[in-house]
Amino acid sequence: MQGPIPWIPVEQEIPSPRLADPAEALRRALAQAPPPPRGPVAVPVGSRHIPGLPDLVAELVAHLREAGADPVVVPAMGTHGGATAEGQARTLAGMGITPEAVGAPVVSRPEVVCLGEAAPGLPVWCDRVAAEARAVVPLHRVKPHTAFRGVLESGPTKLLAVGLGKARSARAVHRYGPAQALPAVLRFWLESGRVPFGVALVPNGRGGVAELRVLEPGSWPREEHELLELSRRLAPRLPWDELDLLVVERIGKDVSGTGMDLHVIGMERRFPGCGATPRIRRIVALELTPASAGNANGVGYADVVTRRLAEHVDWPATYANCRATGFLEAARLPYVAENEDRAVEAALDSLAVEPGEVRAVRIRDTAHLDRFWVSPVLARDLPPGVHRICG
Repeated sequence: MQGPIPWIPVEQEIPSPRLADPAEALRRALAQAPPPPRGPVAVPVGSRHIPGLPDLVAELVAHLREAGADPVVVPAMGTHGGATAEGQARTLAGMGITPEAVGAPVVSRPEVVCLGEAAPGLPVWCDRVAAEARAVVPLHRVKPHTAFRGVLESGPTKLLAVGLGKARSARAVHRYGPAQALPAVLRFWLESGRVPFGVALVPNGRGGVAELRVLEPGSWPREEHELLELSRRLAPRLPWDELDLLVVERIGKDVSGTGMDLHVIGMERRFPGCGATPRIRRIVALELTPASAGNANGVGYADVVTRRLAEHVDWPATYANCRATGFLEAARLPYVAENEDRAVEAALDSLAVEPGEVRAVRIRDTAHLDRFWVSPVLARDLPPGVHRICG
């Protein structure tokens, strides 16, 4: 790999329990699930990358159809996809969620309706297609959120609380306080009797699925919280508390809500003074994932980006996302360099560190930390569990 820094490939040992066949595991779990009602049943699907997502959605659709329901897939991604019906449909298609792949219509419409209040001042907004269905069965992965800590964070509950109501829900939940809003909205949905079950899974750090469960109303909050704690234990991290430079090859909404997972790049980027590690002096981001459809929310947490990345940003979509969350700094445009080498050189110049002395790491993205590259200084004294790749 050419450039200002002579990168050295390494591999990190990370805990990676793995289901051999997630679709088969889902099939077995669904055999014990409560029956859905006959008639239209909405299957909300979000915008995050989930290993084997089309196969899992297809398995859920087949189960619902066999039980006498008429499933329809709807996007549940808040302000993602430019907060438009067309953009959200493109986002799903980009993840392989098409009628042909999942065996059901994929319907994306802009209208939302208010179903009521989960608490005073906390309206529950819902996609009109899902609101008119007999039931809603969400499928989503469970991970720690990048902006708050709570009993429930990113998971099927967040699809119900934020994703289904598009920009309206995103604004309402973030203004109310997500840690308090998510349990309240989940109670609202479960008490309505319109959510017979949900599907939750935990990705591992190597592109597989570690755990998968069907969540039933009586045990849903407890089980989703258990999966959150498992996800927290399995989430890969960089094995250094202090770095001069981190080069991120790609950022995007399919990787993290903030483009780069703040648990990986350092919560100090969003909450200065919080004392969390790692502390990284400079971050360079090289490109935006195609699945982001131009939504570069989180680009403001980088210090330098390439012109290629900057030119692919859809600013209205990015602004819609950051306005809904309230973190306007996430949409700031960093220093723009002409290409990758110039971007790294700009970061090095600002650090006043020679390439041969810089403590630097290069990663594909913040969801893939099993293999990455390090600078020679770090390679001379690798921490336990990190090994050079030979050959």
